[in-house]
Amino acid sequence: MLRTIAEDVWAYEKDFRMPVGYLPARATVVRRADGGIVLHSPLAFDDATAQAIDALGEVRAIVAPSRLHHVFVKAATERWPRASVLGAPGLEKKLSGVPFAPLPRSGAAPELGDELTVRLVEGVPYITEHVFLHARSRTLIVTDLLFNVHEVRSFGMKVFLWLGGAWKKTAQDHVWRVLVRDRAAAARSVADVLAWDFERIVVAHGDVIEGDAKDRARRALAWMGGGAAPLLPAT
Repeated sequence: MLRTIAEDVWAYEKDFRMPVGYLPARATVVRRADGGIVLHSPLAFDDATAQAIDALGEVRAIVAPSRLHHVFVKAATERWPRASVLGAPGLEKKLSGVPFAPLPRSGAAPELGDELTVRLVEGVPYITEHVFLHARSRTLIVTDLLFNVHEVRSFGMKVFLWLGGAWKKTAQDHVWRVLVRDRAAAARSVADVLAWDFERIVVAHGDVIEGDAKDRARRALAWMGGGAAPLLPAT
């Protein structure tokens, strides 16, 4: 079922099955000023969850924010066929049969309303993650840019996250660093995001970060601006 994150921001959670175990995952629901609903990175949902979303307003937009967060978009479009779909570049094959408009590299999109601002994290072409700011509630919404996982249901997933440097702390998984191809571009993107006014981060994996969210994000992403190098050189 849905849980309230902030004013006009909700979420529902499901464990996502991977070869090493179950990863906690979260879909975010945002209500626009006109009452329309934006469904960000949808997960599997049952009728009760869909009805709870419908009770908030009409779903107007469904967002696939990266090349890795798209699996349940088709199911969402079947449930809400009148909704517009916005997706990250590179999803044309993965979303075959689902027409979608490209997410902007930065700024706003009419389908998202005036409340959501978008920024592509550049320099990581395999992921092409777009992050979002809900300005009114000062909420940053990310998928894989940051993890904040403190509990999992399988030992294999615990080991996987620990090896990736993302267990029981706010962190960027080492896999992200491996996939960075243009560190300077990634650093510019992250600097833009950190300049936004937010006090909360809704991550797709792990606990919502409250209060000191910006400081924790800055520390986790500091390697992009200096200090630690990427784990593998760019090719």
